[in-house]
Amino acid sequence: MGEVPQPNATGFLTKNIFQMKTSFFLTAFCLISLSAFLLYSKFDVNRNNTSITITENDDTYQLAAYYNANSTGKVQRYINSAIKPNGLFASENDYMDITTTLADKTDFYIKESPGKLKIAIDKRKNSYASYLRIKKMCEGIKNVLGDK
Repeated sequence: MGEVPQPNATGFLTKNIFQMKTSFFLTAFCLISLSAFLLYSKFDVNRNNTSITITENDDTYQLAAYYNANSTGKVQRYINSAIKPNGLFASENDYMDITTTLADKTDFYIKESPGKLKIAIDKRKNSYASYLRIKKMCEGIKNVLGDK
């Protein structure tokens, strides 16, 4: 069949094997580094960082929060207590992306997952009392997360 290549005077075979080994180890290092980064970003989301941003204009009021995922249950319980007699969350592992209407006709958007929260209310579609209710709830969320 085929002949086994023999190294020539320039060491071609040795050089080729060295390049393949280097290539293999470089690829393995890159894959391990990428895996470590992905694991870190998946499980260490906002460990000690809390970021709360409230924006308001003539038409909307909005809260965006990023926080330690371990505080998710505390935030969800607070939201449920603030919107009684309604309730949105049954478990700390709930992921939500909905527009909902409460018993008092307050209509607002909420997107929530562990460590992340976005709430928005359209002032034009809601009464002033509904706007104040959601604004008060968002201020309470800031207090729950310790960003007073």
